[in-house]
Amino acid sequence: MTEPYYLGVDTGGTQMRMAAVTRDGKLATPMLSAPTGKEFSVDHFQDQLVQLHTQIKSILGAQPIAAIGMGFTGLVGETSITQADFIPLLNQVNVVEIALKNLGYSARIENDARCFVLAEARFGAGRGARHVVGITLGTGVGGGVIIDGKLHRGGNGNAGEVWSIPHRGKWMEYFVSGSGLVQTFQELGGVGDEIDAAKIAELARNGNEIAVAAFQSYGNDLADLCETIRALIDPDVIVIGGSIAKAHDIFGKELIKKTSARGTQIVWAELGTAAGVIGAASLNI
Repeated sequence: MTEPYYLGVDTGGTQMRMAAVTRDGKLATPMLSAPTGKEFSVDHFQDQLVQLHTQIKSILGAQPIAAIGMGFTGLVGETSITQADFIPLLNQVNVVEIALKNLGYSARIENDARCFVLAEARFGAGRGARHVVGITLGTGVGGGVIIDGKLHRGGNGNAGEVWSIPHRGKWMEYFVSGSGLVQTFQELGGVGDEIDAAKIAELARNGNEIAVAAFQSYGNDLADLCETIRALIDPDVIVIGGSIAKAHDIFGKELIKKTSARGTQIVWAELGTAAGVIGAASLNI
């Protein structure tokens, strides 16, 4: 009997990705994508879901698909997106029903950061560990919690929402985010056109002292986040991924030095941009 594949969909504030995934967490097709954004409507979502699925099916041929899993930015319920600031026109939309109606598969949905940690815990940098916390560093900061190998959602479905942890009189995302890094760089006297996290990383690697100092501050705040997680959950592993994690050559050594004596291992994500799709598909595996 032919082993079925599982569809994974990762929908964020800039693009929607889809791929077929094997039971052991490998991509069976390339990741196909379509743009999203604040004008991404229900009709857009439905159309792109169908179009990307058609392309995936043309690649797979007669190979069967068992189910679809979908990860979304923002707060997610059992069948609908509760609140997603980056794709607001999908708020309160029953995306499970749309998937079933248009594709015919049973569907499950989850927050994209939880999909990330699920993928890394099962098939990536956290594989083999029972208790794993994932942190995604990018435009914002997200997280997910795995306890005894299973996603932990908490009493109100908010477990892992690390962005909202109070920190230095504000909240963690104010500092541990792309905009937070830019703000720190500018407060320290950094200037330049079109400054973002990637540009600051480039400057730091080229020896710019202000950029290095901004990343040092960023790493200190991230270390505080890791220590908070360790104190509350005591995971075996904290997996850190996302676009800003690519700059761990700048701030990662000091971060690990500060947290290494505590028992919890800090590791860098292995699955890259595929983690969201693999994790979404894994909701059904």
